[in-house]
Amino acid sequence: MPIDSYCLWCGRSLKYDSTLRAMFYIDDVLCEKCRQSIIRKPKKIRIDNITVEGLYVYDGLYREMLIQYKELYDEALFPAFLWKDKKRLEKKYHGYTIVPIPSSTTRNKERGFKTVDKIFSILDLPLCDLLEKTGEHEQKKVKGYERKLVSQHLVLKSDVEVPEKVLLVDDIVTTGETVRASYNLLKGKVKDIKIFTCAYNKAFLRDGFIYNKRT
Repeated sequence: MPIDSYCLWCGRSLKYDSTLRAMFYIDDVLCEKCRQSIIRKPKKIRIDNITVEGLYVYDGLYREMLIQYKELYDEALFPAFLWKDKKRLEKKYHGYTIVPIPSSTTRNKERGFKTVDKIFSILDLPLCDLLEKTGEHEQKKVKGYERKLVSQHLVLKSDVEVPEKVLLVDDIVTTGETVRASYNLLKGKVKDIKIFTCAYNKAFLRDGFIYNKRT
């Protein structure tokens, strides 16, 4: 149950215009209007031979919320992204250890929290920071083939024990380059790898299930 009875995004009472049941049992951190404004399209997208489970389209209100959370350091928003899928994801990925795809160390220090770790902390699953960015390259600042250079700054930490079953996670998949690089670092070192992202680029809707690597 939420800490209070107000929407984390718009501040509207969670009981306002709710059903009779919802007035006595609040089971969300967003009001019905905000929740319905998010484009929810669960989809299995493919990046080469890698399957990624995506939940929301990175557009509209969801995009605004994620920008507010990441770029304006609004840490209080973190429960909103996975709240409605908490029980389902815990059941589906029982026995897996969450491995977040990391942001740069500089950005983490600026924010005062790790954005992906924080979002997935609401799941009752173990979490391990197994990957690390060694450079300060921001994916959104590069274009075309240069975007692939981002993957060269991802490394597997040598001082952390590698779990047998890994749930590789991110807040958004844009081109798939970072997912591919992270997967390749883990492949062959773990028994099983699943991949999940809160949101995905709307370009994946146009391209169907397959997102081919550009050469």
